[in-house]
Amino acid sequence: MIASILLRLAGVTVLWAAATEAASSALGYGLVAVPLVTAATYAVAPRRHLRQKSDLGRRVRGVLHMLVLAGWVLWRSVVGGFDVARRALRMPHADIDPTWTTYETSLRTEPGRVALALVMNFAPGSLSARLEGARLDVHMIHPDIGMEASITALEQRVALVEQAFC
Repeated sequence: MIASILLRLAGVTVLWAAATEAASSALGYGLVAVPLVTAATYAVAPRRHLRQKSDLGRRVRGVLHMLVLAGWVLWRSVVGGFDVARRALRMPHADIDPTWTTYETSLRTEPGRVALALVMNFAPGSLSARLEGARLDVHMIHPDIGMEASITALEQRVALVEQAFC
């Protein structure tokens, strides 16, 4: 158990350092965020005992899928941030038309669905408002931001992590 915590703590610390470029001004936030994110990883991907060598390979693939997911989320956040800024800066006629949509997820587990709803909030211009079973209610800044395709792409990446850990 301690080895699992330390491994996850080290992984989240490396991701935090990369995301903040190890800025000393972010250290205070990191001291709070890193342990919280590490704890959250247990909600998404609980620790399980490795029974066979194939389990170890599956876990390694899962970690790789998590890294790919993190990179994809960071990239989508940057691209989406520029889109939201472009829309908002068109003053006095900002290009926004807030709306709601519902998305039915095919993820098998509750932790997978919760991870989808939480990670989706990193996509600028959207907010997951409610998760009931497989139904996710999403608030969007504009109907043409391509949220359906974005959620589907995110869901596929979360599913790969879900398969490796659940």
